[in-house]
Amino acid sequence: MKNKITHVTWTERVWPERGLNGAALKWIAMCSMFIDHIGAVVLEYGLYYQGGAERMDFLLEQSWGVFLYPLSLLLRILGRPAFLIYCFLLVEGFVHTRDRKKYGRNLLLFGLISEIPFNLAVANRVFDPMYQNVFFELFIGFLILCWIERAEKRTYGLKEMDLVCLYTFIGCGAAVLAGADYNAVGILIIVFLYRFRNSRRKQTVAAGVLGFIETLFPTLGAGALAAVPIWFYNGKRGKQQAKFLFYWFYPLHLFVLFLIRWYFLGIPLA
Repeated sequence: MKNKITHVTWTERVWPERGLNGAALKWIAMCSMFIDHIGAVVLEYGLYYQGGAERMDFLLEQSWGVFLYPLSLLLRILGRPAFLIYCFLLVEGFVHTRDRKKYGRNLLLFGLISEIPFNLAVANRVFDPMYQNVFFELFIGFLILCWIERAEKRTYGLKEMDLVCLYTFIGCGAAVLAGADYNAVGILIIVFLYRFRNSRRKQTVAAGVLGFIETLFPTLGAGALAAVPIWFYNGKRGKQQAKFLFYWFYPLHLFVLFLIRWYFLGIPLA
């Protein structure tokens, strides 16, 4: 039997037992997201949307108050890679999971669980039909990947790329109509990362370019930084003892940040 030749990436040649595994990427994405949301939910909301709040005005009147604006921007910049990494992990999970139905069900379930904490944190109200949390974006992306995978196996008389473009368009439209967090751009990112799944170099370039475009304003294209951990991903799953921590962290930290903003900045519900 002939030896099977497999593609070895530059990272695997240089760091055969090193690099970043899936668990490490999850921690990086989670920490980046947390930093981003501190900037967005607490500082940015207080500075730009509710600047008239008494405690916010008090902070701005201090000698160091002027630094709150660049601090808010810095936190947003550091947090911009998170979504790109989550999209990459979604693709990896989709390709390697043993139970697609359970994977998709978890995305939808935590989308529902996260909606009220997300509304409180982002819109400062319990119900906001115009804007949905990131789990719904990922769930729509997951469904589109299911359709694209089917198109890759059976084209129904149409060209594969025609179906891929059609399904991508449908996914982008669904994300826009649902008001999903990253709307059409998020779906495009997921599709490109999936289509380039057999080339880490292409995935890295796609993450860098699309991340830069998606975050060009006002965070100076900082999403492109996601290309670094994606490039150093070693293809291994890593230890997943805290699997559901990565699901539960999203709604819990949003609710905690809302409470901090409400209590310490004195910003009431809308």
